[in-house]
Amino acid sequence: MKRLLLLTTITLLAFAKRLSKDVIPSHQKFHLAFDIDKWRYSGTTEIRIKVHRTISSFWLHAAKNVNVTKVVLNNDKKKAVEVTKFVPDYKLSSLTVYPKEDLEDGNYIVTLWFNGKVSTSLQGMIKTGWLDTKGKKHPQVTTHFEPDKARQAFPCFDEPAMKVMIKLIVDHPKGYQCNSAAPLETRKDISNTTTRSVFEETVPISIYLLAINIHDMSEVKGESLTGIPITVLTPPHKKYAAKITLMWAKKALDFFEKFLDTKYPFKKLDLMGIYDFNAGGMEHVGMIHLMYDCGYPSTRYLSTYLFLYCRTVVVHEVSHMWFGDLVSVKWWDDLWLKEGFARFITSYAMDRLKTDQTPGYHDFHLVDNGLISGIESDKYTFTKPVRQVLKNSYGAAAMFNSLSYSKAAWIIRSVVALIGEDDFEVGIRKYFTKFKFGSANFDDFAACFGNISPQLSVKNYMKNWLNQAGFPEVYSESFGNSLKIKQMRYTVSKNFVTDQTWYVPINYKVADTPSSTYTLWRSRYKFLSYDWDRGFKVSNMLTPLTSKWESWFIIDSKSLTFGIHRYDNDNYKRLAKGLIQDHSILTDTQRLVHVTNLDLLTNQNRVDPITVLETSLYIKKERNMHIISKWLILLLSLRSTMDNRNHRFKFNHYLKTLFIDHVNRIISKPFSRTTLWDDKANYSWLLILGMRWNVPIARKKIRRLYRHFKAGQHINPNFLSYILRLYLNNSDHWIKVFKKLDTYPKSLQEIKKIMRALCRTSIVKHQYYMLKYSISSLNIPRSEIKTVLCYIAYKNASMAWKFFKKHYKFYFRLYGEAQFSMNKLLLCLVSSLYTKSEYNDVIAFFKTHSSGTGESGLKRGLKQLSLSFAPKKKKKKKEQEDDLVTIKIKKLNFGKRFTQWWNAITATEIRNTDDAYESFSSNNRFVRK
Repeated sequence: MKRLLLLTTITLLAFAKRLSKDVIPSHQKFHLAFDIDKWRYSGTTEIRIKVHRTISSFWLHAAKNVNVTKVVLNNDKKKAVEVTKFVPDYKLSSLTVYPKEDLEDGNYIVTLWFNGKVSTSLQGMIKTGWLDTKGKKHPQVTTHFEPDKARQAFPCFDEPAMKVMIKLIVDHPKGYQCNSAAPLETRKDISNTTTRSVFEETVPISIYLLAINIHDMSEVKGESLTGIPITVLTPPHKKYAAKITLMWAKKALDFFEKFLDTKYPFKKLDLMGIYDFNAGGMEHVGMIHLMYDCGYPSTRYLSTYLFLYCRTVVVHEVSHMWFGDLVSVKWWDDLWLKEGFARFITSYAMDRLKTDQTPGYHDFHLVDNGLISGIESDKYTFTKPVRQVLKNSYGAAAMFNSLSYSKAAWIIRSVVALIGEDDFEVGIRKYFTKFKFGSANFDDFAACFGNISPQLSVKNYMKNWLNQAGFPEVYSESFGNSLKIKQMRYTVSKNFVTDQTWYVPINYKVADTPSSTYTLWRSRYKFLSYDWDRGFKVSNMLTPLTSKWESWFIIDSKSLTFGIHRYDNDNYKRLAKGLIQDHSILTDTQRLVHVTNLDLLTNQNRVDPITVLETSLYIKKERNMHIISKWLILLLSLRSTMDNRNHRFKFNHYLKTLFIDHVNRIISKPFSRTTLWDDKANYSWLLILGMRWNVPIARKKIRRLYRHFKAGQHINPNFLSYILRLYLNNSDHWIKVFKKLDTYPKSLQEIKKIMRALCRTSIVKHQYYMLKYSISSLNIPRSEIKTVLCYIAYKNASMAWKFFKKHYKFYFRLYGEAQFSMNKLLLCLVSSLYTKSEYNDVIAFFKTHSSGTGESGLKRGLKQLSLSFAPKKKKKKKEQEDDLVTIKIKKLNFGKRFTQWWNAITATEIRNTDDAYESFSSNNRFVRK
């Protein structure tokens, strides 16, 4: 396994190197000429460099698809310096220049002539386009250079700390316009077919932040409160939706200027939706690229969830104008410094902007995008730290993962809470003042903040969390009036033991008492004794049993720990009683974290499933739809462990008892513009539940939507997936739906929903046809091609794997060096296989083929694949590991135990859960003895 993963990168890592600090660029001028008919371009670039010591040669970046034809070198007095040769090294994407005489300390200008081809991949200089209302595709050239792909477009010094001032001149076909990082200086026709666009010189920027767009779009214009021009470039028929993006961008820019006390650092801001785009957005200097639907959002043609996501993406990318553009990272090992901060500060901003959500809404949803997302990636034994040694840029793309985004955001959130918002704002302003138009690393950032406590600095606290992989599981157990708290690393592998410890914030809450102040601890064990008048105090040992503990408690009441909190069974029961009596004893965030912890712990057999059921009895009183949806997912996962049909039937009845009031409450309202956003986002799955439970109004609405779709009418995308599932139950309808791809969709999301529904077919001929269509059609976004392969893999893994091997070069050209895609592609493809021969086939294949940026996805896929054919271990009656008692046997008998538990509730003729609440609160006889 290790040998396989080494082989994928060993060729590059053996020779890779960083740019020398002896040669530093300061200015770069481009003159590019594009031929869109042939999808080619040529140009020259002039780079001013400073040589700091005598050298015999120097090198810069230029990839294989950049053909450098001539190099000229001059000193600062414009005197020519003879160049004997220039040698490209395509393995390292470098170009070494050898002057005839040594270059002494001083300033020089190197001029290079080159040409290249516009790429069909998702990196570098990209060929794309947009569709008009008649289905005609308008050609477009765009760029995506992050993290190290500027070298695929032209010669440059392609590292983030090498900031240069850029002057750009572009010759493009007449009838098109060009946009870039700086405002347009002049535009004039230089022939009957060619227009020249000249741009102002930029401030110092990292080369990967340069954008070049050649297009024939329209414009929607506005400006910020400080007069910064904001323009959304849009297809003519999307102007109404572009105004929404303009409004979001304006609000975000105004907020960050005021909050950071730092003026927007560039002269203008453009936004554009890109049809073939591999991410949510990209923060080029003065030019934000967005996924196509987020560039032109519409509540009519996008689902509510995607519409809200698009708003978050716009604010996230605007925040990058400061976090990442104004102050760049010195090197990619500190990628979290811009991405983690942008994710956190987006939530921070959205809660303070005038949105139609309640206060705390986006901080609440940071639990999803920070804590939950990060934990899902960090729970494996082979995960790496957020900060890791990165010797060259070949591993930079793999750093764009949920750890750099989600885990880092949650850690920053805890720092803000620990030092206070006022000190945080002061530190951030100091950071921008000190490193404006420069670059910084972790040490530079931490130096702008003080201490969390007299004994602990922000730097040491963050180092502890960022420099080690994994996260803690904190187990709290009550003994009389004392607590024993233990931390250990949480992993999905039971036999994995480490001595890792973290600085865990303790902010306890006991019953109705207010939350305590923060305490930080890093030892493996901690003992707290409780005084009912004074609260907890730290002790070196358990205090004598003086009283029986009768109140529920939580240890992390502000939800600051990036980890999982687990309690003894008695505390879970006390907390369940408290929630049934009054669910507001915990805030929305605390309840979401609680159900998330229960989900993860139940899946790993660390909590008794009956404990989960006892807690779930409060759901009928819950009003937060997001928490309700999390509970449904958790309970459905428990139902999947039942083998007995009768047990599942009773469990379904239990689910209906809990959720039917929520179904009726939401779907009885019309789905309209006045519906609350949170209700809209959950409307579709509640409607589907109502359909399955034979709720009359749900069946009526589904039938009406089905008739509209069958008649060719457009329906709301919130319901499209389910209607397609019903419609495609008839195999004769498959071709009819496929033909709708050319006429029905009004957004990329609708194209994706229809494509994914078509991929669920069980007919092998149709599956193969979808695979062939995905790699040959021009109407499918290139970012969606991998999704087609993954969906087919879920249905027919062996055919999808054979198809991938046959067309490996095509997939690798598209995704091999992309930031996110190769990871997802290899994970879903490999984990869908299930035999040992296929496992060996994957191993053999990737010994001779590179996995590109998909190394982590390949690891996880192989791990899951190996479990599918591993020999089953014999069941044990009871397993004990340290003082953690697993619940595996109890979970295996869950169906029978649930039936006994449910019969106990219904035995006393309780007919509704309101009675159950009262009985459960006053009498504990429903709890399994």
